Amino acid sequence: MGTSQSSRGPNGDSPLIPPWADDKPHDKLPEANERRFKGFRQSFGRALSNGNSEDLKKALGYYASTATGGAETIARRFGSINIAGAKLFRVLAELSTENVIDLNSLKGKPCNIAISTIIQVLAGNDGDSEIICRAMDIALSEALVGMEYFDSSKLTFDIIVHILINYITNSILLQIILDAGKAWDKSDNIVKRIEVENNLRELIKVVVDQNLAPRISNNSVLLSQQQIYEFERQTIKDVWKIWENYI
Repeated sequence: MGTSQSSRGPNGDSPLIPPWADDKPHDKLPEANERRFKGFRQSFGRALSNGNSEDLKKALGYYASTATGGAETIARRFGSINIAGAKLFRVLAELSTENVIDLNSLKGKPCNIAISTIIQVLAGNDGDSEIICRAMDIALSEALVGMEYFDSSKLTFDIIVHILINYITNSILLQIILDAGKAWDKSDNIVKRIEVENNLRELIKVVVDQNLAPRISNNSVLLSQQQIYEFERQTIKDVWKIWENYI
């Protein structure tokens, strides 16, 4: 994917969950360890330097268990990202009763224009909006590749599920890279960086797919936005629990 990174990332004094993202703001948070990023960034930096998959998995282990505060905390952290994902699914499946986007009005428009319109309506305007925009753009662009002009009638249920899986995958990927901060600069080899990023994306996608696809596919297409949101939320918790065992 080739994601650029110039941010130093959060530090030990940064909140585990920024206020805009917390879906349970009245619940107490665990105490944040001021050195919580150390193990994650060291392992991530080694993975970028040597391309070792074990170092990459170890980085995910530290990221899940220490840097982000564990499965329960991260489920709250992805609040606004999950809301946007649930809205995206409902809109594409034409289940939304809020009429936020009329997909018929986009029919025949160039796909890049249709994608941009959908993203502008759904991305929101908080601290996670950039991640949401980029994750939606990647997921929609990959799903609609080869479709020159937008036509929602060609979006099968399986394609929409695939879009949601890719959206969550890329949201997690982008958050990890942001949190890696300067560890992302451990290698000046652009080819190796892209290779590690692609490997990381695949590691994420495998576990997201395994946990999210059955929840969506085994249920009726007439899913409420809240149901989809809960499926996303539980999937992220399950993914973090898997990663916590990597160390």
